[in-house]
Amino acid sequence: MRTRFDRRRFLLGVGGVAVALPFLESLHVPRASAGPDRFRYAFFVRAGNGVAQQQRGWVDGMEQEIEPEQFWPRNLGALTSARMTGEDADRATSELAAFASRLSLVRGVNRPFNTPSCGHSDSIVQLLTSAQIVSGSANDAAALDKSIDWRIAEQLNAPGRDPMTLMAGPTDAYIRENLSWRGARERTPAERSPLNQYMRMMGITSAPPEIQERIITRQNSVNDLVRDELEALLSRRDLGALDRRRLTQHMEAIRDTELSLLSCESMDPAFMSRLGEISNVESNDVRVEVAERHMEVLALAAACNYTHAGTLQVGEGNDQTQYEFEGSRLPRFHWISHRIYSDGAEGETIPDAITLHHQVDRIHMRLFRHLLERLDSYDSAYGGSVLDDGVAVWMNDLSNGPPHGGTNVPWLLAGGAGGRLRTGQYVDAGGVHYNRILNTIGAAVGCTTDDGSPLDDFGDSSLEGGRIDSLVVT
Repeated sequence: MRTRFDRRRFLLGVGGVAVALPFLESLHVPRASAGPDRFRYAFFVRAGNGVAQQQRGWVDGMEQEIEPEQFWPRNLGALTSARMTGEDADRATSELAAFASRLSLVRGVNRPFNTPSCGHSDSIVQLLTSAQIVSGSANDAAALDKSIDWRIAEQLNAPGRDPMTLMAGPTDAYIRENLSWRGARERTPAERSPLNQYMRMMGITSAPPEIQERIITRQNSVNDLVRDELEALLSRRDLGALDRRRLTQHMEAIRDTELSLLSCESMDPAFMSRLGEISNVESNDVRVEVAERHMEVLALAAACNYTHAGTLQVGEGNDQTQYEFEGSRLPRFHWISHRIYSDGAEGETIPDAITLHHQVDRIHMRLFRHLLERLDSYDSAYGGSVLDDGVAVWMNDLSNGPPHGGTNVPWLLAGGAGGRLRTGQYVDAGGVHYNRILNTIGAAVGCTTDDGSPLDDFGDSSLEGGRIDSLVVT
C-alpha cells in the first residue's frame, strides 16, 4: 500500500483507519511565497460557580472586605515561576507556575448582558458567544448567535469538520451543556466519552466491528493498523532526522493516549455495541479523570492538526461535582459556592466554605495544567512545542461564589498562538466585554472579518468591537 500525503497528512490503514500525522518539514513542498501556514488552534476549558476572589461590600455602613483574594496574583505585571511559587504561592493560579512565561492571566473582563432568569444558565451561554440570550425557563437559556469555536472551525477547519465539543459531566442535569453554539438557538451536543471521541478522531468508528473490538480489548493499537504505511514512511531517504524523531514521538503519544483511555475505570469496554449510549463516564467518582482524558484527546488533536477549535465543559451548568480534598469527598461544589448546603439562598452554613472553594479552584488549575503539560509534550515543527502553536484558554462563566457576579470574570490564556499573543503577564483588560477577548483569540489563530482583516467584530453588534491590545503582539 502506498503512503499517501496531503495537507492533512494521513496514514491510511486496515479497515479505513486514518491517522493524522504531525507536520513533517522535510516532506513539505514549499509554496512560492512564504513557508507553510502554521497550524494554530484555540481550546476552551470552562469551569463553573465562580472563583474564590476578593469581594468587598457594605457592612454597618462601612465598605470592607467580605471575602479575601485567593485566586489572582497580588500584583499586575510580569509573571515568573519564582513569583508564582513565592509571594503568590497561596493563590490558586500558582498551580500554573511552571508555565508562567507562557501565560496571560486576564482580569477586568465582564459578562456583556444581564441574567434575568438563572445566573448559571444565562451566563454560560454568553461565555463563548458574547451574544444576546433567550432566558426561557430557569435552566434553559439559549444564545442568539454562534460561539467562537464554531466561527474558528467554519473558517479554518477542513470542510465539514466541526469543532470538538466535550464535556465531563452528566447528561441528566438541571443545566447541561450550554457552552458551544452552532448558531442562534442551536446548542452543540457534547461528547461525554473521551474514548468515543478518540475513536471518532482516528476514524475507527467506521472500521469493521472486529477491528474496533481489537482496539478496545487492547489486542491492537491504532499504530498496528497503519504499521505498513508507517514503516514505508520511516524508510524514506528524504525524511530528515528531526522529522523521524517527531514522527516516532507522535506515534508513541497515540499509544500512550490509548493506554490512558482504556485503563480509565470510567470506560465501558462494551460500548462498541451501543455507541451513543452513556455508561459511567458521567459518574461523579471519575469526573476529574474523565476531564483529564478529554484533555489528552484535545492535545493529540492539536498535535495531528485535526481541529483548530475545541471546547471542554467541566461539570454541569451549576457544577454539582463532589470533588476530593485531602482524602475526603467535599459537599457539592455548587453548594460550596453558595456557602450553604443548598442550591438556593437559604440553608445550613458549610464550615470553611471559602477555603473549600479555593481548594476546588486549585483542582481546576491542576486540571488546566494537565492540558498544558500534554500540549507541551509534543514537539512543534516550528520550534518549541505544540503549546506554542495555539492558545489554551481556561475561563469561568461567573466571577465569584455569592453573589455569582458577572464582573471581573477570570480568563487565563496559555500559549502564544505562534507568536501572535503576548505571554508571561498578568493584565487588567479594563472592564471590556467577552467579545473583545474572543476577537483577540479568534484573530490570533487566523480568523478574519469579511474584508480579510483580523477578527474584531465577533459577538453582539451592540457591543464595542476590537481586541485587547495588551494581549496582541504588534
